[in-house]
Amino acid sequence: MDALQRLSLPAAALGFLALALLLPALRTWRRTGVWPIVVARSASPYQRLFAWVMRAFGVAAVAWLVAYATLGPARVGVAAPPIAVAAAGWALMALALVVLMTAQAQMGAAWRVGIDTHATPLVTHGLYRLVRNPIYSAMALVLAGAVLVAPSLATLAAFAGVMLALAMQTRLEERHLIGLHGARYLGYAARVGRFVPGVGKLHRSDD
Repeated sequence: MDALQRLSLPAAALGFLALALLLPALRTWRRTGVWPIVVARSASPYQRLFAWVMRAFGVAAVAWLVAYATLGPARVGVAAPPIAVAAAGWALMALALVVLMTAQAQMGAAWRVGIDTHATPLVTHGLYRLVRNPIYSAMALVLAGAVLVAPSLATLAAFAGVMLALAMQTRLEERHLIGLHGARYLGYAARVGRFVPGVGKLHRSDD
């Protein structure tokens, strides 16, 4: 049971990485000939900074997960949550993965990690009728689930840090989309919330 507990969260993290990033990237590349992870190739210094921040987060997350698996949760500062809380966390992460994969499929060939220098179509159907950034919403749910499964200062800091990074990245993407799609994007953003339905609608004074 102890070994299962130690390995479950790292295994889930690896599975999430494969299903949410690596496999969709390979699928997009095979279908379009375009490698969709473009965040490090941007001309924007802010976008390149975001890429380095995400790399640093990835290294830190891997190191923490290795310590979690080898030393055990208690040795890395993880409190033991009630069974119901941990179950809710796993359910939240499973739901988030479904949302994320659905949103990626609905984006189709337009899916990118970062801001592409080439124009991509504006996607407003499916989950994008409810929120403008369902993939980022799903990432927030995954991290919230991880906090419930492994409550610690590290998981709380990861949640807060990633949310801040996503908020900054979203503003960069919104400026890009305004420049690319103009009034069409502004009209869409005025109707649809940023991460939560109805919350974070964009008005002309915000662009």
